[in-house]
Amino acid sequence: MAGRLLFELFIFSLPFLVFGLFLLATRSAEEAGQRKWPVQLLFLIGIGLATAVWFVMIALEPRDRGTCIEPERVENGVVVPARSYPCEHRPEDVGVPKPHVEAAPGDVPA
Repeated sequence: MAGRLLFELFIFSLPFLVFGLFLLATRSAEEAGQRKWPVQLLFLIGIGLATAVWFVMIALEPRDRGTCIEPERVENGVVVPARSYPCEHRPEDVGVPKPHVEAAPGDVPA
């Protein structure tokens, strides 16, 4: 858990670190009489890197297709930890409307 937290803090701090490096580099470039870095190119590179990291984190997320997760909760003042269990439903049918079944008169809807 601590490793995951440190990794996410590192990913969060990357834009600030890169911006600090950018400020240092442009300041030294101005002092040397060179032109500034192309901000648009740096912006596009940053967007590309952020998108790539986002997809990599999605791909590396430990998740089995047939597994459902019950989040942790508090029950009677006791924390019940999260658990993974095999799904009883078909995950590939999520979002697909169920066929309407006509109930017999007097039946209580479920």
